Amino acid sequence: YKAVVFPVPKLAGLTEAELLFRGQTRRKGEKVWMDGSPVDSNWVQGGVALGKGDFSIIHTYDPVDKYPVYTDTVCQYTGMDDMKKRNIFTNDILRVHVNAAGAEYSFTVLVKLVAGAFVCVLPEGEDYVLFQNWNYDHVQLEVIGNVFDDPEEYK
Repeated sequence: YKAVVFPVPKLAGLTEAELLFRGQTRRKGEKVWMDGSPVDSNWVQGGVALGKGDFSIIHTYDPVDKYPVYTDTVCQYTGMDDMKKRNIFTNDILRVHVNAAGAEYSFTVLVKLVAGAFVCVLPEGEDYVLFQNWNYDHVQLEVIGNVFDDPEEYK
């Protein structure tokens, strides 16, 4: 098998992106350590076969394997990586660092897929910014969590 690629608008030097998904095989806190503290979630990445119920399958190619994941945790890769070279997926929470006109500031956004486009949703409501509308000469994106493991980060 070969990874599937699809064309996307030119984003920060990218002309195509790998069709990649991730999902949780274990939710954060689903299991606990002997002291009662929650065990971290477990994520896997690869292709996806969406299930009709609570579970879907993430499959990998090297090595070939299949993992049952919670369907509601399946997220799609945006084709972009953050400032630390980590893949950015839907439902990730990002810190947007802006350095423009001598001013530096940052704010938090949530990555979503809206009408076929990857967007950054602002916490105040339904306002969003398309990925291709950022001026990457003045903006850096940093993954700080996701809505499943770190919902408190989206504020």
